[in-house]
Amino acid sequence: MIILTFKDWVLTVDHESTKSTYAAVENGSAEDCNCNDCLNYIQNRGNIFPEQVKHLFNQLGVDYHKESEVWRMCKENDGTHRYSVIFHFKGSFEGTDCLVSLNGSQAIKLNPITDSFKIGFTEGDDLTYFKDKNDLIQIEIEIMVPWVIDRMLESEW
Repeated sequence: MIILTFKDWVLTVDHESTKSTYAAVENGSAEDCNCNDCLNYIQNRGNIFPEQVKHLFNQLGVDYHKESEVWRMCKENDGTHRYSVIFHFKGSFEGTDCLVSLNGSQAIKLNPITDSFKIGFTEGDDLTYFKDKNDLIQIEIEIMVPWVIDRMLESEW
């Protein structure tokens, strides 16, 4: 196990298990979906992850090209699109859990890394690639993404 500090979190990761799980995955969910929103995400993927997050993912053994889930939430007034993205790693974390109780229901509260990128951690295995779902940490991300593919394919909502 490797212990890392990222912002206000202490992350304990089974790097080898995480890395080997991602290595066994051919591609991320965006490639499997192939809808217009996912095609736009794929075209932006290399530019929208801050370097410090790419570095963290490398330390965790997570391949940022192989998200477990991605979906476009909405189009913002400035024309960018809000996407939600999920990854996982084998391990644990100490620090603020991004899954919070709000008025009797669950909500996700993420921490900003840049003006267009937020991240958080919680225990979870939603749509994970891991066969053994014990000790999984779900990485929740929200990203503001420009539309870069054909405007005729752009969702307006």
